[in-house]
Amino acid sequence: MKITRSGTQASQRGNAEWFTGTVRIDPMFQANDAARASVGQVTFEPCARTAWHTHPLGQVLIVTSGVGRVQQWGGPVEELHAGDVVWTPPGVKHWHGAAPATAMTHIAVTEQLNGKNVEWLEKVTDEQYGAAVSSPTKPHGHEQGDDLAAVAPALAGLGERVLFGDLWKRPQLSSRDRSLVTVAALIARQQTIELPRYLELALDSGVKPSELSEVITHLAFYAGWGNAVAAAAASREVFSRRGVAPAQLPATAAELLPLDEASEAKRAGRVEQEFGAVAPGVVQYTTEVLFRNLWLRPGLAPRDRSLITVSALVATGQVAQITYHLNRAMDHGLTKTEASEALTQLAFYAGWPNVFSAMPVVKAVFEQRDRK
Repeated sequence: MKITRSGTQASQRGNAEWFTGTVRIDPMFQANDAARASVGQVTFEPCARTAWHTHPLGQVLIVTSGVGRVQQWGGPVEELHAGDVVWTPPGVKHWHGAAPATAMTHIAVTEQLNGKNVEWLEKVTDEQYGAAVSSPTKPHGHEQGDDLAAVAPALAGLGERVLFGDLWKRPQLSSRDRSLVTVAALIARQQTIELPRYLELALDSGVKPSELSEVITHLAFYAGWGNAVAAAAASREVFSRRGVAPAQLPATAAELLPLDEASEAKRAGRVEQEFGAVAPGVVQYTTEVLFRNLWLRPGLAPRDRSLITVSALVATGQVAQITYHLNRAMDHGLTKTEASEALTQLAFYAGWPNVFSAMPVVKAVFEQRDRK
């Protein structure tokens, strides 16, 4: 018996002759005299893919995370999700890789014949890669894309080329953070038609079901109770399809994160002094429910709570609240680059006017922090 310890085998970059885009190969097991199968873990960044190729004894792919694509010669492009298993028979010409907006990791099990386990062929063209996906398990929301292509083909083309061909691949903000920003904007604006599609993308980008549950709970207070209820209804099918069990969701009561007593006392005193005589009930619930409970729930990191709060405020044009919450977000670890890129993301999902209204406020926050 031989144990190969994790981290003892060097990662390799996918050979540019055989791969398009950024691909990382982590070898796991090499064929030997007693076993002719080799096993490797391959990670494709968005849009990355193999060239066309065949295997003399076939191949098994086990998708472990993200969203991918696979196609055999002459067949449709199929979409892959975590948990999917693909068997490619011997000699079948095919390719596989990541989706346009989301990375994909799979484990490949390949047997060798006469010392060879693959025959590399020509590169997959952009046109072949961009062909329409045909899959019985497409995430909810693709039918809206079909409607869009039938009514506004120019907009559909911009979506493929600009949103998923460029915006979602920009490195200034991770796919996970882009998903949080986008989901927050859709919930705040009660745009539930598109919400399931982006919940699927969020899950594929590493957002946990428990975190999405907390996003909805949090935004009930920052976007309105009705918007949160509508979002929960739109999310239920996604959770059901993904097999999300109740045990995976945050409990009603949870052990709260530690409270910064000095900072909270300062905030509460300032609000009480300014608005205590105007709306004492609002002041009371702001302290008791928001800052001494909601913001301390452990199901969502403080940085992420701040990010979705700022996103919801920008998406709904609530610029007066941005200064406080953006500062809070940056105190929680959101960088200037990430905050800036969140505005770029929101321009597409909340509209240019809302973002341009927010930019002077964001600029002032950046300048004030730079002077410190």
